[in-house]
Parts: sequence; structure tokens; C-alpha cells
Amino acid sequence: MPIRGAATIRAELVRVRDAVRWVHDATVRGMNEGRDVYTLMRDIRLPRELEVGQGYGCVAWSVRAIWEGYAGWFHQRSTTELYPVPVSEVYPDVVELAGGPAPVAARAQARLRSGDDVAAIHLAEMALAADPASRPALEAYLAAHEALLARRGGINFWETGWLRHQIARTRAQLDAQAAERA
Repeated sequence: MPIRGAATIRAELVRVRDAVRWVHDATVRGMNEGRDVYTLMRDIRLPRELEVGQGYGCVAWSVRAIWEGYAGWFHQRSTTELYPVPVSEVYPDVVELAGGPAPVAARAQARLRSGDDVAAIHLAEMALAADPASRPALEAYLAAHEALLARRGGINFWETGWLRHQIARTRAQLDAQAAERA
């Protein structure tokens, strides 16, 4: 429903402004303390009185945008950040050293069982970089996205849409594989 009434509209806008300012200031304070962007994304939360809902964006994404707006794209974690070679370029090498996609996919499933959905996606992506048709990796990837959707779906419009897209795309890959085997 639309928000009505000048006083209500003003109060809502002031609360949004105060929430944005709070996230900004907390991010800058964390930067000045030498904390990295991922720690700040994980740790910064709005105080209860400034909760504004995160249906269209979320605090963690805003923290990252503020951090990168001030500090830029170079996070000073690795020399490789200076060059046009993404870390995903070496995923197949890591998977080979780990014994192939199956053990990496198994580790993704283990991380998923422990509730670490995002780590499971990282591992599944590594396995899929080595073998895009790896069924265990696709299954881990699908399960991790489904778990994230179950836990976070409906909170944020963009995140929900992305998770649903990845689930549909991965299911289609698995279905195509099943059809080929039949």
C-alpha cells in the first residue's frame, strides 16, 4: 500500500536517510580501523530503530559499494588484483590437485550440510570450471542455491530473482543430462 500523509512520509524518509548515514559511517569507521570489506559486509547491521527493510537492496551490498567507492577496486589482498586474470582461471588446476571434480563436489555437499551455502557454491563453481558437466557438482550447486533461496528468499527482490534464475538454469542442465542418458 502507498504511504500516505505528510508526517508519515517525512518520518519514513528521515529514517531511510538516517539508515543510509548509519551504514556509511559504520563502513568508514571500519575502514579507518583497517577492517577488510568482507568483514564489514558480514558485521555491519542496522540498529533496530533504523530497520528499513531490504527488499530492494541490502546492507552488505551497500557496505561494499561504500567501501569500494572510497577505497576503489584494489583491495590490497593480492598482486593478482592488478592483472586481468580472475582467480577462476586456476580453478581447474586446484580441482586437478584435489583429485578431480568428485571430491571437490563432495566437499561442497559437506559445506552445504554444515550450513555454509556460499562456500558450497564456491567449491561447486571450482568443480564445474574443471568439468561443466559434473553431475555431483551441479547437484551441489543447485542444492546450495535452493538452500539460500529457502533461507533468504523474499527478503530482497534482486537476490531472490538471481537465486531463482540460477536454480532454473542448473535444473535445466541436470534435466538435459538425464534426457541424454535416457
